[in-house]
Amino acid sequence: MTLPIIDRVFPIDPEDLLPAITPDNQQFWDALGRGEAIAQNCDGCKRTRYPIVPVCPYCGGTAWNWKTLSGKGTVFSWVRYVRSYLPEFEDLMPYVVLSVQLEEGARMFGRLLDKLDRDAPISIGAPVEMVIERWPDGRHVPAFRFATKGK
Repeated sequence: MTLPIIDRVFPIDPEDLLPAITPDNQQFWDALGRGEAIAQNCDGCKRTRYPIVPVCPYCGGTAWNWKTLSGKGTVFSWVRYVRSYLPEFEDLMPYVVLSVQLEEGARMFGRLLDKLDRDAPISIGAPVEMVIERWPDGRHVPAFRFATKGK
């Protein structure tokens, strides 16, 4: 499944904000660049997990494969930032970061792209879909928007 990719423009270069690319997570970052989201799927217990780790936190198994994610999920939790702690995000104020329970079982964090009123509530369980943000250095990160009806 190909997910939409949108460009994120920053007032200041954000190159130091993303985690290092390692042999363990390289395929995850490469997939985002192709418009795909993937996560580890344990060969032992069959659970899908994120973040990328060498040992399954559920069963201790070390064998796994990559699983393509639909990008669909629901809001598990959220936080609204009304003060910028980094100048790279000043232009977004206020903005929301979601913890999303993906349909495949893994949880992932990402910025909510929908603009909301400063005090607008966000419903736990609200359906969301993943969008991939392309940052100026060419890296890609997961983000989310509220799901539209009919998809």
